[in-house]
Amino acid sequence: MSVLSYENVDISYNGNTVVKDINLKLEEGEILGIVGESGSGKTTVIKAAMNLLGKGGLVTRGDIWFKGMDIPDLSEKQMRKINGPEIGMIFQNSGSAFCPIRTVGDQLYEAMCSHEKISKDDFRTKATELFEKIGFSDVQRILKSYPFELSGGMQQRVGVAAAMLLNPKVILADEPTSALDVSIQRLVIDEMLKVRELFGTSMIIVSHNIGVIGVMADNLIVMKDGQIIEYGKKDEVLNSPKEEYTKKLMSAVPKLKR
Repeated sequence: MSVLSYENVDISYNGNTVVKDINLKLEEGEILGIVGESGSGKTTVIKAAMNLLGKGGLVTRGDIWFKGMDIPDLSEKQMRKINGPEIGMIFQNSGSAFCPIRTVGDQLYEAMCSHEKISKDDFRTKATELFEKIGFSDVQRILKSYPFELSGGMQQRVGVAAAMLLNPKVILADEPTSALDVSIQRLVIDEMLKVRELFGTSMIIVSHNIGVIGVMADNLIVMKDGQIIEYGKKDEVLNSPKEEYTKKLMSAVPKLKR
């Protein structure tokens, strides 16, 4: 069953169409990867699902369906009820999403209170249980820390956990590992896969890192110049690409030789 689907979607900025004729379906528990070079429209596609296209950004054609609702037709008030509790986002640099002069715990508590009534003690219990489930061992220290007291890798890991606090059905991740070294990338990947295993969360992962997508995704979309040029099972797209552009993309991935 599809939890999120795009039907013939065009997206423009200031009247210029940058994404054309997007059709995709995200099934329950699926991880869908989107790859392509910079400027191919990957991030624009997922931002449209949360009405986060910014000033001048607009879905000019087509529909984005979630729970029977067409996202482009919803008001800002309606989207506030969806963004967070229903659809969560993991940003490329989660640290920049935090206020530097307030503790991580206070900020996460405030975010939860904007969607549900919860005491601070209940919040700490819920946050501790979630963080520990996905692999954190020092939750209380993290919650009491200011963002600048955490490493970049830890900030990103906290971003993954924070996106899950309201238990959304869908997680959208925009280059969630690109700013991290390889060992921390592995931790973030493991935590995201753990989230899918524990909660059945569906995810769309945007990345230029084909190695990350190769580990995580079930299905794969390749984008070029704002369009989907290849879409299928991950192994088929990676191992037997049909389009010349996809073949070039795969050949550009560094390989170790003895």
